[in-house]
Amino acid sequence: MGVLTDVLFAFILFSSLLRAVINKDIEWKRAMNGATLLLSIWFLYCVVELANPTAITGAWASSFRSLTLYPLLTVILASIHFKRFEDMRRIIYLWAGFTLVAIVKLQMQKTMGFDAAEHRWLMQGDNMRTHLLASGTRYFSIFTDAGNFGSNMGCAAVVFSIAGFYTKDKLLKGFLIGTGLLGMYALIVSGTRGALAVPFAGFFLFTLMSRKGNIILLMFVLLFSLFFFFRFSTIGQSNQYIRRMRSAFNPNEPSLMVRLENQKRLATYIKTRPFGEGIGLSGVAAKRFDPDRLTTNIPNDSWYVKVWVETGVVGLLLYLAIQFALLGYGIRLVLFKLKNKQLKGYLTALLCGMFGLMASSYGNAIWGQYPTWLLMALTQAFIVLAPRYDEALEQLTLKDNDESHTL
Repeated sequence: MGVLTDVLFAFILFSSLLRAVINKDIEWKRAMNGATLLLSIWFLYCVVELANPTAITGAWASSFRSLTLYPLLTVILASIHFKRFEDMRRIIYLWAGFTLVAIVKLQMQKTMGFDAAEHRWLMQGDNMRTHLLASGTRYFSIFTDAGNFGSNMGCAAVVFSIAGFYTKDKLLKGFLIGTGLLGMYALIVSGTRGALAVPFAGFFLFTLMSRKGNIILLMFVLLFSLFFFFRFSTIGQSNQYIRRMRSAFNPNEPSLMVRLENQKRLATYIKTRPFGEGIGLSGVAAKRFDPDRLTTNIPNDSWYVKVWVETGVVGLLLYLAIQFALLGYGIRLVLFKLKNKQLKGYLTALLCGMFGLMASSYGNAIWGQYPTWLLMALTQAFIVLAPRYDEALEQLTLKDNDESHTL
């Protein structure tokens, strides 16, 4: 996948440069925005990580792209090519379409079983142990694994449900909300407990951003009821999906205890390494670079643990500061700056989906996986492009009003 992505980015960059020379219609200054600046700082930090005395060049090269290069290029390309709000809407609708494809594939795995290629994948490494459990099968559809699939379906549930709420066209509204509901179904069937953090965090942020008393009351009652259902009741315990989801709310759950113990071991080791062990040198998948390191023999089980181990506490703090700065800027735009109602609604949907995946990334190392990094980089691009979209929409409204008065 990495080589294919490299080729695709090279093709798009070459095409953009060629178009800039021939048509001279590429506004490169659009790429000079806050998201590009912040992600460039992270990019430079990751480049400097090559000088880390414990780094391995091959490991660095394997993780560097999804950690920083791909998101930065995505923001740059989106900034220069997605010039209208219509482009943002089309991306959301296309995302919904691919979500339905993933759900159809989920149903095929659930009813017809895994195909030959999927069987081969399950036989590799620990994939069978982590996906074919005594408590039930963890489905992954067209994604890299069940954790990535479940979290993305949770994000789809948040994004499309909220976007549908702000869509006037009844057919399109039904399509978006229906896709959101199916996304929630797919999350549950995926068997990924940590993915529940996405809708809980996403809809919690939506509740705060709505600033409407009836919505705040309704959402708080709904979220609290769901939390109480999973945490304190035994209703539906005979259902394997409910039983597995409920275990995510158990603070003494064995797998959680193992993760916390692993984090303690890593904390002791990383304490003397403020800049980390080196990019690409965390998790058991990194054993191919150095099978004898402590960090390659302990599963990171978390995107933030991965960033922390590989780039140190300095890198983790920088990374979190960048992510929350972009999220906070987007929230500020929605609450105080933007005027167009649908733009505000769609950006709210993306922000809530982003916050949900940020929450889920603590329990799943998903942020750097495809398509998560792509969707989140596009979200961050749309955050900084939103003021331009809003200004263009306002000018279009004023123009229409002037023409109507003239007539």
